Amino acid sequence: QIMDEHAGMAEELLSVYEQLGVVFEVTRRLPSIRNESEVLDLFIDSLSKSFHRRDVFLVHPPGEQSEGKSPLAVGPASSRSGRGWRIEGCETAMGGDRVPCDGDGVPCDGWLRVQIERARDEQKVVVEAPPAGTMPHGIEGSGRPITQVMVGPVFSGENFVCAIVIVRGSDVAEFHASDMSVIESLSTFCGDLIRNHRLVRELGEMSVAMVRSLVNAVDEKDPYTSGHSLRVAYYAMLLGKELNLGKVDLQMLQWSALLHDVGKIGIREAVLNKEGKLTVEEFDHVKEHPVRGYHIVKEVRQLSDALDGVLHHHERYDGSGYPTKLAHEDIPLQARIVQIADVFDALTSTRSYRPAFDWRKAFSIMEEEAGKTIDPHLQRVFDRLMRGILESDPDAWEQVFERAGQLARVLQEPTWQAEGE
Repeated sequence: QIMDEHAGMAEELLSVYEQLGVVFEVTRRLPSIRNESEVLDLFIDSLSKSFHRRDVFLVHPPGEQSEGKSPLAVGPASSRSGRGWRIEGCETAMGGDRVPCDGDGVPCDGWLRVQIERARDEQKVVVEAPPAGTMPHGIEGSGRPITQVMVGPVFSGENFVCAIVIVRGSDVAEFHASDMSVIESLSTFCGDLIRNHRLVRELGEMSVAMVRSLVNAVDEKDPYTSGHSLRVAYYAMLLGKELNLGKVDLQMLQWSALLHDVGKIGIREAVLNKEGKLTVEEFDHVKEHPVRGYHIVKEVRQLSDALDGVLHHHERYDGSGYPTKLAHEDIPLQARIVQIADVFDALTSTRSYRPAFDWRKAFSIMEEEAGKTIDPHLQRVFDRLMRGILESDPDAWEQVFERAGQLARVLQEPTWQAEGE
C-alpha cells in the first residue's frame, strides 16, 4: 500500500512538473504575442503538449454576448502545433444530444455544453464524467470515447471570452487536483493577457479617433487644403520606408505628418482662405501654427515622439525658416521628411492663390529648392522614389491620390491598427 501511495505521489509530482512547463513555455513566448488570437493559440498549443494523450479544445461564443448567456459555438481548427482544437462555427441546441456543426460536421453534445455553461456561470474550473451513453463515441476527431472533461472558463474582466476544455479517454489517468489548479491559474493568466491586449487596442482606437477629429477640424477650417494632411502622411511614409526607418519611427512619422498642420485650428479663417498675397502681419499670424500645433499635441504623452515634425516642418535647410531657424542636420529627420512631403503636396494641390502644378514641374521646383528650403539628400531620394512610381505606370498619379484616400478611409475605421502590426 505504501508503495502504491509513493507511486501515486510520484505520478502526481511528475504531472505537476510537466504542467509547470506550460507556464514557463507561455512566459517564454509572450514577447512574440501580438494580438488576442495569438494569446489563445499559445495557450492551446502549450496545453496540448503538456496534457499529451488528451484532447484540448477551445470553446467560445459565436457572437456578441447577451448578459453572459450567449449560445456557445463549436467547430474544429488546428492550433499552431496541429494538436489543439479551436471549437467554433456552429450552435448547439440546449439539451440536444448531438447536433451537427455547420460545414465541418463535428458533432456537439448537449451535456458538454451544460458543463461549459456551468463553468462560465460559476466562474470556476469544472471536472465531470459524462453519464453512461451520453457520448458513446466521444467528439468526432478525438479518436476515442470521452470518460472525463475539465473545463476552465476564461474571462477578460467581467466578460466571458471562451472556455478551455480538456478531454480524456478511458486509456488515460483521471484528472487530479493539481490539474485543476494549473488550469485555473492558466485560465486566469490567459484572461488577464487578453484584457491587456483589449485595453491596448482600445487606447489605440481612442488615439486614432483623436487624430481623426483633429485632422477633420483642420480640413473644415481650410477647404483648400482638405485631404492635405492625409496625402502628406502617405508621401512621408513612402519616403520613411525608403530610408529604412524602424516600425516605431514610421508610426511616429505617420502621426507627425497627419498632425503637422493641426495648429491651423488657431489661425483666422480669413487669413487661411485669403486669395492673393498675405500682408506681413497675416503671414506672421500663419507662422504661428507650428508652435500652436506643438502645444496641442504635446498634451498627449503617447505622441511625444511625433512632436519634431509638428514643430519644425517649416524650418529651412539654410537656416532661414521658422519657428527656431534650425539649419541642416540640426533640423530633426522627422521634420525634414514631413517637410519634403508637405512641399510636394502643396505644389501639386490647388490653393486659394494659384492652381496646382503637375508633378514634373513640382519636382523641378523642389530640385531648385534643395539645399535652400529642403534637405538635398532627401530631395534626391524622394525624387528618385516618386519618379520610379509615376513614370512606370500612366495611371500611377491617380493611384497616388487613391492610396492617400485609402488612408483616409482607414482612419474612419474604429478598429484601425498601425500599419505592419
